[in-house]
Amino acid sequence: MILVTIEREGCISCGQCWGSCPQLFIEDHRDGKSSIIEGYRIAGKPDEGSAPDRFEACLKEAEEACPAEVIRVSPIQPSFD
Repeated sequence: MILVTIEREGCISCGQCWGSCPQLFIEDHRDGKSSIIEGYRIAGKPDEGSAPDRFEACLKEAEEACPAEVIRVSPIQPSFD
């Protein structure tokens, strides 16, 4: 699994992320900023999500394409509790 975060306050609504990875990112109709699609959100938060590994390529593309550099993508470390 992959952890995805968006620093929404810095989002400039350019559309690069939802263009690069529309499976995970969407333009929030309330403020025009990028949000994570509801089905992948963690605790319902629009700025934090968990995505299957199959989306790694498009998530990395979105992270690299973001001119505001507000998208972070990293592997979720397994918990051994």
